Amino acid sequence: MVTQFAPLTATKLRDELLTHPLMLSIGSLSLSTFMSRSIYGIVDWRPVLICVASDILAIGMDHYFDQAPMLSYALKTGDSEMAAIFRQAKALLFTNAGLLLFALALSPPSTWLMVMIFFGPAFVWDFKLFVFGGKQQKKAEENKDSPGKKALTIKRIPGMKAILIGVIRGCGTFAIVNSILARSFPAASASFNIWNPTQIIVWSTINRACHAVMADVRDFHEDWEKQVPTIPVLLRSVFRTKMLLTGVHLLTTFLYYYNPYIVFASLYATVLVWALDENSPRGLYRLSFHSQTLTALLYGAVEMMKWYNSYQAM
Repeated sequence: MVTQFAPLTATKLRDELLTHPLMLSIGSLSLSTFMSRSIYGIVDWRPVLICVASDILAIGMDHYFDQAPMLSYALKTGDSEMAAIFRQAKALLFTNAGLLLFALALSPPSTWLMVMIFFGPAFVWDFKLFVFGGKQQKKAEENKDSPGKKALTIKRIPGMKAILIGVIRGCGTFAIVNSILARSFPAASASFNIWNPTQIIVWSTINRACHAVMADVRDFHEDWEKQVPTIPVLLRSVFRTKMLLTGVHLLTTFLYYYNPYIVFASLYATVLVWALDENSPRGLYRLSFHSQTLTALLYGAVEMMKWYNSYQAM
């Protein structure tokens, strides 16, 4: 069965190509800054810029290519507003590619390696690993209702999407920060700091993976129709997915009960698991993504208060 093309509105297209990548990049900005300050006691602009630019590029490219039919539609219909949005999206991608190369040029070789290992898969998210069903291609040309060639991409490996996003955003962000700061600024002693590298990697990876599953809850109807093997589709239920996410967040809370920031983030995420469902407005899911952003802001506020109190005591 052929899916009928339904053009997006200019507002929706702008959200997909511009607003969404920029909003999610704020998460990388806060997480990389937070990791730098909480573990190494300093904020360096290079890992922050690398993480933010990589995020915008990966998400922006994925959405840009997904909207290829809309670009053709805009050109055919002469829609100047939509064409302008595509030009702005392209400018955003090229600008961040330049910023990424600039930051990498001033970083050690190990940073280049970490970018390739952890962020590389995000740039080939929709890359065709295998193409199969070739025998049906001729029939598809004769009968439009018959399926043609099918391709296996990274994001269509069952359950892989959430795991990969968790690893990229959790382990990958730390790897970039660590590759630049570890030699000059060794991690603070655990006796003076509630954060340590292992703890923040595990928590960040779990947090990012859980949000990826929440994003799949948001897209449940569409993914079910297309049979995209996301975790909600594999579980065949949004409710079961919510139970799974709740269990993971509670496990994280018990595992790091001594860290109030992780407890706060996990409980916050758990509330959103039950507050949002497949029928909730897409914009509200950004609240789920930014659970770590709120945690970073809370941590920053507490640190500022400590600094102010110590300054007053001088």
